[in-house]
Amino acid sequence: MKKQLLFFALAAASLNAFAGGYVTNTNQNAAFGRNLSQEAMIDILATYANPAGVAFLSNGWHMAVNNQSAFQTRTANSWFVDAERGPFLTGIVNGERNTSSTKRFKGKATAPVIPSLDLAYVQDKWSLGFHFGIIGGGGKCEFSDGLGSFESKVSLLPSVLNALTGTNDVKGYAMDTYMRGRQYYFGGQINGTYKLTPNLSVALGLRAVYATCNYYGYVSNVQTVLADGTTMPVTNYMAPVVAQLAAAVPELAPVMGSISSVAGDVRLNCDQTGWGLTPIIGIDWRINDHWNVAAKYEFKTRLRLENESGESASGSALAQLDEYADGKKVEADIPAILYVGAQYSPISAVRINVGGHLYFDKQATQYGHREKALDGQGWELTAGAEYDINDMFTVSAGWQHTHYGLGDNSKYISDMSFVTNSNSVGLGARIHVSKKVALDISYFKTIYNHYDKHHDDYNNIKANVGNLLAGVTAQVKGIANGIAASDVQNGINPADDPRLQVISSLSGRVQGLSAVQTPGHDRLLRTNDVVGIGVVVDF
Repeated sequence: MKKQLLFFALAAASLNAFAGGYVTNTNQNAAFGRNLSQEAMIDILATYANPAGVAFLSNGWHMAVNNQSAFQTRTANSWFVDAERGPFLTGIVNGERNTSSTKRFKGKATAPVIPSLDLAYVQDKWSLGFHFGIIGGGGKCEFSDGLGSFESKVSLLPSVLNALTGTNDVKGYAMDTYMRGRQYYFGGQINGTYKLTPNLSVALGLRAVYATCNYYGYVSNVQTVLADGTTMPVTNYMAPVVAQLAAAVPELAPVMGSISSVAGDVRLNCDQTGWGLTPIIGIDWRINDHWNVAAKYEFKTRLRLENESGESASGSALAQLDEYADGKKVEADIPAILYVGAQYSPISAVRINVGGHLYFDKQATQYGHREKALDGQGWELTAGAEYDINDMFTVSAGWQHTHYGLGDNSKYISDMSFVTNSNSVGLGARIHVSKKVALDISYFKTIYNHYDKHHDDYNNIKANVGNLLAGVTAQVKGIANGIAASDVQNGINPADDPRLQVISSLSGRVQGLSAVQTPGHDRLLRTNDVVGIGVVVDF
C-alpha cells in the first residue's frame, strides 16, 4: 500500500515532461526566422548550419550576435471514461469546479531570451569558426492546473472509496496540483575549415553540450466531495469506516487504515545536469556563381543526465519515481542529424534556398528505450528566398515542413510531452546600416497539426489502479485464509463466521472495480511564435 495512488498521479505528471522530446533547436539566429533554409547559405551565420561555407567569406574577422524570443502553448483536450458524463465532471481542482467531462489542459512555455554568438576568422584557405547557442530547450512550461493523465487517476478515488466502504457517499474529488518544467541545452561549437580547391571546402567541428533541467510538481490536499457538497480529507472520511471494520474484523484494521495514505501529499523537485560531445563534419561546393551545394552531419550526442532530487513529502513515493531518483543517471541522447541543401542565385540580388534534415531518432537512446516506440525517423524540408532591394535593404521569407515518425496512437508522446507534424513560415529583413554592420529582424510562426490519441486504458489507469487494489486483495485474502484455517482447527464452520462474511463482501466490491472500463482520448495541439533580432559585423 506504500505505492500510493497519488504516486501514479505524480509519476504521470513528471515522466517525460519536457525531457521526453528530442531537443534540437535549428533556429540558431534571427536570420532563420526570415529564411528557414540555411543549409547552403554562405554567411557568418552559417557557422552553425553550414560550417564549411564559412571558408568563402572574405578574409578577416566576422561576428554575429542574436537573440530570439519564443512564445508557445501546449494544449490537451482530454476526456476519460465518457466524453459526456466522465469523472472529470465531479472534480474540484485548485478551488475551481470542473464544468465539463472534456477538459482543456493548457501549458504556457516562454523563452524570452534565446541568445547566440557566431565568430569566425578567415585567412585564405583556412578559417576558424565558433558558435554558441541554446541547441535544445530554452525555456520553461507551466501547467497550472495539471494534466488529464494524472487528474484522471485522482478522479477514480470516489469509485475506489465507495467500493471499499460499500456506500455511495463520495460524489466527487478535490485536489491541488501544479507542474513546471525547465530545460536548457547550451552548446559551444568550434569548427575548422579548409579549402581543398577554390570552389570546394570541408569542415571539422566539435560541440560541447551542457544540459540543465528542473522539474517541479505536486499533488496535494486531495479530499472527498460528499453528497451535500462538503469536502473532507480522505483520512477523516476513512476513520469511521476503519473503526467499524476493526470492530468486526480486527485483522483488517492495518489494511484498511493504510488506505487513507493514498491521499498523502506527493511532491517532486528534481534538477538534472549532464554534458556530451557532438562531432561534426561538413562540405561545401561552390559549383559556379549561380549554384552552391552543402552538407553537414552531426554525430549522435551521448548524454546522461544526473539527478539531484530534493523535496518529497513521501520518501517512498519519490523512490518509486525511478527516472527522477536522486543520483540516478538518465539516458537522453541527442540524435545524429544529416543536413543537405542547395542555393541558386539566378542574379546577384536573388538567392533561392532549398534543403532538408534527417534525424536519426530511433538510434538515440532515451530513458526506458522510448525511442523504440517511434514508427520511423524524423525529417524536415525547407525552402527560402532572399532579395536585395538595394544596397541597404534585403527582404526574405521561408518555409519549413517537419515530420515526426510517430505513427498512430504513439506511445512515444503523451499529454505531458508531445510533438506533432507542422509547417513553419517566416519573413523578415536585413538592414545594412553600413558596409560593415547589418541588422537582422524576423518573425516566424509554426502551425502544428492536431494529433488525436485514443486510449483503450487511459494512460494505463486500469493497470496502475489494478496493481494498487491487487495489494489490498492479496492482504485481505491472506487474512481470510488465516481465519478459515483457525475456524477449522477450532471446529467452527467458516461459512458461519461473521468475520469471513464481512471479508467476502469487501472482496466482492473490490473485485467489481476490475470490470470498470477506462477508455480515453487526447487531442493534442501546440502553438509557436518567435521573433528575432541580430547584429552582423565584418571587421
